[in-house]
Formats: sequence, C-alpha cells, structure tokens
Amino acid sequence: MTRKKSIVLFFVLTLFSQPLFAGEKGGAKKPGQPDRSTSGLSVEDLGFADTEIKSDPQYQKDLLARSDMLQIHQTLGLITAVPLTAEFVLGIVMAGNVNNGSTDTGLHAVLGISTVALYSTTALFAILAPKPKGLKPSGNTEAHVDLAWVHAPLMVAVPIVGGILNNRVQNHEPVGDLATIHGILAVTLLASYLVSAAVMTF
Repeated sequence: MTRKKSIVLFFVLTLFSQPLFAGEKGGAKKPGQPDRSTSGLSVEDLGFADTEIKSDPQYQKDLLARSDMLQIHQTLGLITAVPLTAEFVLGIVMAGNVNNGSTDTGLHAVLGISTVALYSTTALFAILAPKPKGLKPSGNTEAHVDLAWVHAPLMVAVPIVGGILNNRVQNHEPVGDLATIHGILAVTLLASYLVSAAVMTF
C-alpha cells in the first residue's frame, strides 16, 4: 500500500514540476528584448510609430483654448435664446397692434438690436476659437454647424426686412407682403436657432 502511494506521489510531483520549470524558462529574456509576457502586442505591432503617439504641445494648447471658447459660446448661445424668443413673441403682439392702427414699434426695435449684438458676440467665440488641423465636426456638432448656416444669414436678413417694415409703419405707408415675409423669416430663424442649441444641450 505504501509503495502504491509513493508511485502516485512521484507522478503528481512530475506533472506539476514541468509547468513550473517551463514558466521560469519563458520568463527569462535577452537584454534589450521587449517584454511580451504581460501584453500580447506592442505599440509597434499595432502599426503606430513612436512619433504618432507622442502628444503635440501646440495641438493640446489649441484644443484647450478651443474647449474654453466653445463653452463660453454655448453659455452665451443659451442666453441669446431668451431675448430671441421674447423678440419673436413681441413681434406677434406688435403686428396685431399695427393692424389696429398703432405705430409704436420702439421696444421691438430696441430688443431686436440687443439680440443681434448678443448673437454676434456668441458667434465670434465659435468663429475665433482655434481649430487644430484635421479636426472635423461630427454627430451633434456637425448638425449644429449645418444649422448655423441657416440661422446666421437669417439673423442678418430679418433685422434688415424689419427695419424697412418699421420705416413704412412709422411713415404710415402700406406694408404689403413685407410683414408676411418678415414673419416667415423670423419663424425660420427662431426654429433653426432653437434646434441648433438643443442638439448641443440635450
């Protein structure tokens, strides 16, 4: 019985000793040879050169400046949405008053100028923000930029048409279809601006 136990013990020790020595042999490496025992692939194996993974200080600086300026742009953009919406509502009220014979359009004009000034300041932070080479908008940012091409020219057209319309009202001249055109442009401006702000906020 004792002899059988000895034979079994001998085989067990033999089986467990082989992986142990194999592991020790595999752990040894020549000087200068990369260690692949913990990671299967090196950076070079994945196709990246050392120069490609090193950070570019100027690129990082531009990204940081861009991030700060776009945060201000986003904050001012949300603030601008308030007077822009108020201007639209006030325009509807004023249109009704003008149809009833009123020529008091002063508040609407002043708020309009203030909104344009705030919008322009907001846009400048996005326009002047550094744009590192190769950086392209995608996803919600791309939609935000595309919508800017809609509301930016409208922010110029709406006040111009509004100014012409205001002069006709003040001079008691017929406005014709100018009021309708001004209203359609204003609706498009507000809708495109609010959607543009929403895609970057929610």
